[in-house]
Amino acid sequence: MWLFRLPLHFYPRTHPTWLFVGLFSISFFANTVLAQPRVEVQIQHNAANQTELIKVLRSNLSIAHLENDAFPAQTNFLFERAEAELLNTLKTQGYYDASIQSDLTRSDSLTRAQFKIKLGAPVKIRQLDLQIKGPGKDLAVWPQYRQFDLRLKTGQIFKHQDYSATLRDLTNLALDQGYMDADFEQRVFRVYPHDQAVDIQIHLHTASSYQFGEVRFIGNQALDDDFLAKFVEFQPGDSYQRDALTDLQTSLIDSGYFGLVRIAPQFGDEEDGAIPIQVELEDNLRHRYNLGGGYGSDTGARLLFGFENRLVNQQGHNYQIESVIGERAQSFDINYRLPGQRPSKQSWNIGLGWEATQSSNLKRSRTAFTPEYIYQIDRFWRLNSFISLETETYRYQDQADETQQTLLAGVNFQKRWVNNEAYPSAGYRLDSGLRGATQQILSDTDFLQLELGARGVVSPIDFWRFHARAKSVMSAAQDSDSLPATYRYLLGGENLRGYGFESIGVETDTGLVGAKNMILGSLETDYRFSKYLGVGAFSDAGQVFDDQLNEFKVGAGVGLRGFTPVGTAKFDIAWPISEDQQDWRLHFSIGLDL
Repeated sequence: MWLFRLPLHFYPRTHPTWLFVGLFSISFFANTVLAQPRVEVQIQHNAANQTELIKVLRSNLSIAHLENDAFPAQTNFLFERAEAELLNTLKTQGYYDASIQSDLTRSDSLTRAQFKIKLGAPVKIRQLDLQIKGPGKDLAVWPQYRQFDLRLKTGQIFKHQDYSATLRDLTNLALDQGYMDADFEQRVFRVYPHDQAVDIQIHLHTASSYQFGEVRFIGNQALDDDFLAKFVEFQPGDSYQRDALTDLQTSLIDSGYFGLVRIAPQFGDEEDGAIPIQVELEDNLRHRYNLGGGYGSDTGARLLFGFENRLVNQQGHNYQIESVIGERAQSFDINYRLPGQRPSKQSWNIGLGWEATQSSNLKRSRTAFTPEYIYQIDRFWRLNSFISLETETYRYQDQADETQQTLLAGVNFQKRWVNNEAYPSAGYRLDSGLRGATQQILSDTDFLQLELGARGVVSPIDFWRFHARAKSVMSAAQDSDSLPATYRYLLGGENLRGYGFESIGVETDTGLVGAKNMILGSLETDYRFSKYLGVGAFSDAGQVFDDQLNEFKVGAGVGLRGFTPVGTAKFDIAWPISEDQQDWRLHFSIGLDL
């Protein structure tokens, strides 16, 4: 029995000596520094895109993702398989004849895995047999893809990702054109490492195409179904094309009638190759109000008010009211819009407006009644033809008031493309317009006027842009005095920085007046150093004239740029560098770059 009467302090789990040993062990391991792994991948001879190649190799190397060498056996295992991982990755990049020297060394604080790679000659595409078969073989998308987007080209280094991407591209193109059952009859590549060559065969059979079925709108409560059907540019039975659905969705969103547009092809309800299309709509708010303020160095402070009724009736009629009350500019406009037979592309607008401006050299007010037809020819081109009955009263400095009535007829063309509306890094805008009036029809004067304009933006480096702008107006008229003030030109202010607003014109015996011809250009650069701020520099040049072009007026300066969702705000200081007196001027404006 005495064997079970041992003193408690002899029991190991409670003896102070064992407690000390346990605490010492915990302290020892807590203060031990685990060896940190260092993985070095070196390529012995320079290769094309060597930095990118090493990055790809490391990303596919398991040992490179170890945080420490806590378990040496695991590290040894990953090191032993590293050579196979590297060789497999090198093959995907076109290097089938590579060799590797590897070394693993350890010290108290560092575990070093070193891989020295001799790439050898890469394999290149020797033959590329790409064939499109079936009913869709003659579609225009295939030669266009071969010419501009094909990733595989004979003579280039063969990369597996280019091959996989080509298969994906071809499949997507077939799907986009309605060939849902397209499949590859042949897709294979054969590598001949000793010849440094790869032969590729890709044969795609499109099978039969699908067609559009009936288009059904759901969720809409405000618009007539017959009117909605006018947005659909395709007919049941037309070949199914994904781009047509994208265009339909864009048109419905841009119309302003809807807060939500969702298009869902009903593949499960396909019948005899026809795919029904369901368009889910959510009505937008009918009324919208705008209230705001602003300031421009030309027009001074201003208050803006706007109202829009997006939906007057089930045929999609709408109207907008806009007004501006400013120090040196005022306006009030009502525009009533009637959708055309193709609402996504055609519309009629009836406008009634009044505007007035006041500068040191010209005060004018004008009322206009303007019916116009607007046609969006395609994504880039827009046509606008109009008739405008206008009455204008104006007075140049030190001259008597004049009033003229004009019935203008004209047409404007615009081509525009930008990669981003608020902050374009690439884009252009081309404008042209021809307008005229004759005394034979409700006009006090005869004239014909041609206006041409171009703007462009390029960005050679991220957030560093260059802008160019040019505009000219040429008039055929007996003399400039016969033209209404709106169609005679004064420069200065935001269009020619460094000069006062409307301070450049034609000098006459009675003072400064507007000219019938005008040429204007500008070069500008800006750099965006934060999300909202940047700096800019610019030079503007221009002149107005009646008969003979005089020396150009040139202004230049620097400024701050503010980047907003509604465009670029510019706060500039500019000098009239072509003048003897070079007093600086401040200019402020905000708006879209293109």
